[in-house]
Amino acid sequence: MKLDMNLNSKTRGAFTLIELLVVIAIIAILAAMLLPALAKAKQKGQSTVCLNDLKQVGLAMLMFADENEDMVPRGTAGNSRRWWLEFMPFVPEGGTERDYRNIRIFMCPSYPIPKNTPNKKQVVTYVVNAWDFTSTRDKNGYEQLGLSKITDFRQPADSAYLLDNEDNTWRPIVTGFRDPQTALNDVWRPSHLPYDSSGKRLSTDRRIAAARHSVGSNILYLDGHAGYRAAKQIRTDLFRKQKP
Repeated sequence: MKLDMNLNSKTRGAFTLIELLVVIAIIAILAAMLLPALAKAKQKGQSTVCLNDLKQVGLAMLMFADENEDMVPRGTAGNSRRWWLEFMPFVPEGGTERDYRNIRIFMCPSYPIPKNTPNKKQVVTYVVNAWDFTSTRDKNGYEQLGLSKITDFRQPADSAYLLDNEDNTWRPIVTGFRDPQTALNDVWRPSHLPYDSSGKRLSTDRRIAAARHSVGSNILYLDGHAGYRAAKQIRTDLFRKQKP
């Protein structure tokens, strides 16, 4: 009788172990199914935060323009005034120029910051439209420094002002008050776009992110609104004052 009881006990234990393994397997399958969805939801949430931040920067841009004869800052080379410094009095978090490193809306939450790399000190993650053209047919253009009037753009609602910056080797860098590579924080030539003119190959020295949010970049336009655009749809005409 004792032998039978021992056998039954062992049998019940074996069944319990199998059941436990089945439950673990089911949980693993469900996790494998849910994790991509959760990651996608997180990315979507970060993209939404980025867009809302750009809208706040857009309000600062418009307030700056209102006090400066409709002018906004353009190129970041040389001694040009950087847009993130000019907008400091108008952003919600405020402060003096040297407080700009603490302004959350200047930093996209999706910007990759690996440990033990210079990226971890990045404090501004957007590039500015500094492109100017000699004519509507000019495809190369040049760098516009200083300030420009918003009303010089025929279609401000279709003209980019800020875009997500790239994080590759030649990425724009802003970590200190006067970083040497802040000159890379503007866009003014075809190679700065995510893709070349064929739309098939990535530009090697691109300054606009090709895949910060899904397969594109968030953009602040000169009328103050923000939106998403696929990288292959970010073309020269997005930066022109006069549309051809």
